[in-house]
Amino acid sequence: MAKVVWIVNYYTATPEKVSNPRYLQMAHYFMKGGYKVITFNHTFKGEKIFQRRQYGEYDFVHVKSPCYVGNGLKRMYSIWKFAQTLNNHCKEFEKPDIVLQNIHPPFDYPIVKMTKRLEAKYIAEAWDLWPDNFAVYGLMSRNNPIMKVAYQIEKYYYYAADEIVFTFKGAFDYLKNKGWTTETGGKIDMDHVHYINNGIDLEQFDKDVMAHPRKDADLNDPDTYKIIYLGSINLSNNVKTLIEAAKQLQNIPKYRFIFYGDGAQREQLEQQVKQQEIKNVVFKEKWIPLAECAWIVSQATVNVMNYSKGFAYMGVSAGKLFQYLAAGKPIVCNVKISYDDIITDNNLGVARDLITAEEFVTEIRRIAEQSQELYDEMCKRVRKVATHFDYKVLAKRELELLR
Repeated sequence: MAKVVWIVNYYTATPEKVSNPRYLQMAHYFMKGGYKVITFNHTFKGEKIFQRRQYGEYDFVHVKSPCYVGNGLKRMYSIWKFAQTLNNHCKEFEKPDIVLQNIHPPFDYPIVKMTKRLEAKYIAEAWDLWPDNFAVYGLMSRNNPIMKVAYQIEKYYYYAADEIVFTFKGAFDYLKNKGWTTETGGKIDMDHVHYINNGIDLEQFDKDVMAHPRKDADLNDPDTYKIIYLGSINLSNNVKTLIEAAKQLQNIPKYRFIFYGDGAQREQLEQQVKQQEIKNVVFKEKWIPLAECAWIVSQATVNVMNYSKGFAYMGVSAGKLFQYLAAGKPIVCNVKISYDDIITDNNLGVARDLITAEEFVTEIRRIAEQSQELYDEMCKRVRKVATHFDYKVLAKRELELLR
């Protein structure tokens, strides 16, 4: 009989709504490798505690979880309730041989307890360093008693795991600095810690480019430099500085700044653009299907990644980075990437702390206005690097952990 893998992630989306397809891709390749895969995610809808649905080849169980708005305590409670509900009812489903959990310490710790009850191999996978991110972004001090408890619970996730996967390379040093590895007095054997970043399905990306062209005057204009931002528009994304850079470039008619995405700051920034009559900034859809993103980012002269300072202190695993790589266009990132700086190491654009609008302007112009020959060579490098992050490559590495 085929071994059963549970992918447990509060945030995993179904194929129609997905923005980061990592677990859909992994599930696809796991199934090709002979495993049966069930994906557990949350839902706010419906009356039943569990709703089992089939989406093509994907077998989902939606776990009813409390609704919330924003990033406050209700969000954390919803994550905990999701985990506790699954822990309480885990024996109602096919027994897993392996549980792959996307972790959010300390809130979904009940899944760790569940894996022990089920006697399943446990793979803990982290895309972010919770709870440490709360300190990095100034929400709480690392010395806060609540944080100290949270760190202890985080440690238990890793101690319980048979394999640990990080999508950012700096986590290796994080574990060592915490004293949690065998070489620093802890229990984590670093031979069981793996760096497998997010990625892209290049074949599907190229199909999507061909399948979803748009009749959009801004994107189809061959005589403009198209600076594209795709993503959340919140305080942490620092989009305001990019708009200030656009304002400084109004005297060069070739520049057009195009924004896709939504967030708490979008309405405020749209009002700013209108009031200040910044004519070279265009806000597009708040949300677009993943398949349609491929053509959009492929039309860019420069694609932009924008964050608050300190965001990339452990590396970067943002899904849009890999869309940008697949698009084969230079990238401007406004933060220094401390580990595995794909952009700088391969000369794909720039990744450094861009604090002011003037710094943004300098880097955008340097890349957009370089000679056509140098620009084309940079584009080829971007696309070549994308091949290292094709999910065909990444899934082979993750499949090895299931065995």
